[in-house]
Amino acid sequence: MMKLSTAYNRYKDKWWALPLVLPFMLYPITQYLSTYGTVDGFEIPFFYLNMALTTILTVIYGFKALPGIILCIFYRVYPDRGLEPALMSILHYFTSVAICCAGYYYFTGKRGRASFGRYNLTWQRIFWLVVVNATLFLNYFHAELYLGLFGMNPSMMYVSPFTTRTLINYQGMLVGNIIGLPMLYLVIRSIRTPAYTLKYLKKIRHQVANDLRLPELTCLVGSLAVLTILMIAPLSHSLPLMNSIYTLTLLLPLMIWGTLRLGHAAISIVWWVLLIVLCSHIQRFIPHDAYYTLHLAVATSCFSAFSITITLMAINISRQRVLNLKTQRLMYIDPVVHLPNLLALEADLKQNTVSVLCQLYMPDLELLGRNYGLLMQVQYKQQLARYLEPVLDKDELIYMSSGHDLVMRICPLHAEKRIAEIYSKAKDFRFIRDGVKLYPQIGCSYCIINYPVGHLYLLIGELRTLAEISLTTNLPVDLRKQSSRQVQNQVKTKVDMMNQLQRALELDRFVLMVQPIESKKGDCYHEVLLRMRGNNDELIFPNTFLPLANEFGMSSNIDLWVLHNTMKFMDETRHSRPNHRYAINLTPASICRTDMANHIERLMIKHGISPAQLVLEVTEADELTNNLQAEKTLDALQRLGCKIAIDDFGTGYASYARLKTMRADILKIDGSFIHNINSSEMDYKIVQSICELARIKNMTLVAEFVETEDIRTTLYRMGIDYVQGYLIGKPAPIESLPATAIPGLPDTAVG
Repeated sequence: MMKLSTAYNRYKDKWWALPLVLPFMLYPITQYLSTYGTVDGFEIPFFYLNMALTTILTVIYGFKALPGIILCIFYRVYPDRGLEPALMSILHYFTSVAICCAGYYYFTGKRGRASFGRYNLTWQRIFWLVVVNATLFLNYFHAELYLGLFGMNPSMMYVSPFTTRTLINYQGMLVGNIIGLPMLYLVIRSIRTPAYTLKYLKKIRHQVANDLRLPELTCLVGSLAVLTILMIAPLSHSLPLMNSIYTLTLLLPLMIWGTLRLGHAAISIVWWVLLIVLCSHIQRFIPHDAYYTLHLAVATSCFSAFSITITLMAINISRQRVLNLKTQRLMYIDPVVHLPNLLALEADLKQNTVSVLCQLYMPDLELLGRNYGLLMQVQYKQQLARYLEPVLDKDELIYMSSGHDLVMRICPLHAEKRIAEIYSKAKDFRFIRDGVKLYPQIGCSYCIINYPVGHLYLLIGELRTLAEISLTTNLPVDLRKQSSRQVQNQVKTKVDMMNQLQRALELDRFVLMVQPIESKKGDCYHEVLLRMRGNNDELIFPNTFLPLANEFGMSSNIDLWVLHNTMKFMDETRHSRPNHRYAINLTPASICRTDMANHIERLMIKHGISPAQLVLEVTEADELTNNLQAEKTLDALQRLGCKIAIDDFGTGYASYARLKTMRADILKIDGSFIHNINSSEMDYKIVQSICELARIKNMTLVAEFVETEDIRTTLYRMGIDYVQGYLIGKPAPIESLPATAIPGLPDTAVG
């Protein structure tokens, strides 16, 4: 059996195989299904399929089909009419089919062999294979009749072509081509490749409307069947009104209904069956009166018009349905990472009563994306998803969440064991970029959920919070083992703080505080500190809202607010406080902005502030380590005349390495080294080494967290230039500064 199948697939398209056999096998069937009638003593077709057969064979097989077509026509015509009519019939068929197929393939190429129902081929097929084909066939037929090439058969004698009979003939050929071509294509392709039948059935299933139900389908089929039976019933039944060509008009709305609900693949078969039945019994509903010929012309006109309308509508409806399906599929796919998104997750959860959600959180992708670009983040997620696929079952997918998260839906059976396996495999993943292996930290959290899920997005937010905890425990975190209420409160607190920050920026609900920084000689300047008014006008400290501002991308806007309002205050009080100088903190997000230096310059010009009055403090954060833009911004600010201070020195990443390369004017030593300097030899040595390095670079030294006189004495003895802390002065509102001129900071002190 296997050998027979292999031989069939190998030789089936040879000219002496199917192309030769199919015409002899299908021609009798198309001849039987074609409908003929006598008009004015001449036999003409009402529904002609033979031309459609020769055309579709040529479309599928090309020149390979010609031997089979020629032999078949000769075999069918020669016994009844003789040699010359047989040769003329062969020339007749060959000429019209060759011209229309040549024109068709000239414009479509090899794609012209594709299955019927394709929108981009519809108009070419209707024009070349239907209209041009039928027109050429009919004209050649009349030319041969005129030349008497069909012999002396009385029914084949030439008469004027400009008659109603010719119109009926032409419309019968049009209908035969419109309906016959796709049906014969289906038959031939199914014989050539039996699996095509299953493919066609799948096409029917995909094109049928999703909301079509059995009662509606039964009503549609029943209506068509009843109307057809009433039309073809004998003329003597009790409803003679149904035996009328005008009853045909009732078919159109029913067929349009079927077209809208079933699509092209199914409605083509339905209309093909209806046409064969109606044309075979056309005498049943055509009145045999003086206008018989006119009634036939009207009936065939209805058949052709309905066929074109139904075909075009069905193809357009099916195309629109396919486009809608593609659009729906695209809705469920992340357009950048090309992984299923949260909409797809929500749809999949509806199909499962109980599921387990597992979330992987990779916060370091933000930092890596700054250095390697967005493409690195996309590739990392794609490769990680492919790396984890072998651990998942077939019906389990990995979904793209917002930010730097991936979410998985897994079956609840042995969930904890499987999640531990997934997390272990995820941590083993290594992403290679430019020859460097990158392995960001990965946090993992999970929970069991039941359908329906009314709070999916809130739940994902809670899982992210737990995944952050997993970064420290190095174990997957189960939502059930944590306080769900506590997690929800954490998420709610973050959202509430974000809203308060936005409201504070819009309504100026920030408060500027200042704390003095004093030298041994009594010189003094002030650091600007920030507070925020809460919902109840309470003061919120920056350690509460600044981390969230950085997380939500609002820290740069807050810095601009501080700069603008500080300079505005300096402008308004320039006469009462002419020599005051202020140190203002800038976050890493601000330093990394390309336009920050220009912003500061415009503010100084607007408020008439001298650059020497500003000290810009930069937090020693890891974000500045490899950021060229930060260095450009700081260089631009120094060229303007502003002083640059490194804040909280000693607590960041590679402090001494940065001190070696960064050009700054002031170095502020973090208070964690100052608090126990008199009791900790280690802290003393660290501060001493920082002082030595700062002197080498000719930098001014400032010590934070000075709370006792002993600490201040020790610091001055070590060579510290300025001290800051509660001993010197506590933070106070900027408006509370004394309205007297305070000696300015000498150039040797702050630059």
